[in-house]
Amino acid sequence: MEDPLILLGRELAGVAALVGDIEGDEPVPACPGWTSADLVTHLGAVHRWAAAIVLSGQRIAEEPVVRAVEPLDEWYAGTATALIAALQAVDPDEGTPNFAKIDEVAGFWPRRQLHETCVHRVDLLQALGRAEPTWGVDPEVAGDGIAEVIRVFGRRMTARGQRPRVDAPIRLVATDLDRSWIVAPDEDDPAAAPRLVQREVDVEGELVGTATDLYLALWGRLPAAAVAPTGAAIAWLDGPRVP
Repeated sequence: MEDPLILLGRELAGVAALVGDIEGDEPVPACPGWTSADLVTHLGAVHRWAAAIVLSGQRIAEEPVVRAVEPLDEWYAGTATALIAALQAVDPDEGTPNFAKIDEVAGFWPRRQLHETCVHRVDLLQALGRAEPTWGVDPEVAGDGIAEVIRVFGRRMTARGQRPRVDAPIRLVATDLDRSWIVAPDEDDPAAAPRLVQREVDVEGELVGTATDLYLALWGRLPAAAVAPTGAAIAWLDGPRVP
């Protein structure tokens, strides 16, 4: 995958352009009760939160409650600029905390913000009624995001008391990348977060689709049917995976 910071810059620019297209009151299909303006405010708050963690080197539990100002597109562009500046100001190998308590270096944050921004860009496109072929999620980015859902959000959701329902090994097959991933329960502690397994094991369920379809289905932006779940994968998609 290309440098996550460069990819993040492109995603931020894509969202900034879309903010100029919204009215602000469009409902966001994947975020019930949210308008497009709510989503943009949330995303800007997350950018400020990530920048604060990177610059301070301190653990900050939750993103701040912020007040967006009009015009919304200029406010969002400011938060995006602040995020990029913060990430450029810190060595990627510098010790920096994160909510999952995994890979705790500054280099975690460009990738995390890349996926946060990519998923919410799709949210804005859905709110605007744009068709799926226009969503433009890079397959390599999607593949990286699949691994992130398993490794990072499996830990986060488990810590929140919402362990993903992975009770047997499940294979995810990306038909356009000739790549697959296996998520499985922890062999020593079934109550622990599911793990990304790097060796071949017998699986009891599968998800099959393009990398982008797998990524967006894991994030609830596409229906489960888009990735043809079988066996244990059905329960995984029915349960908590991401916030």
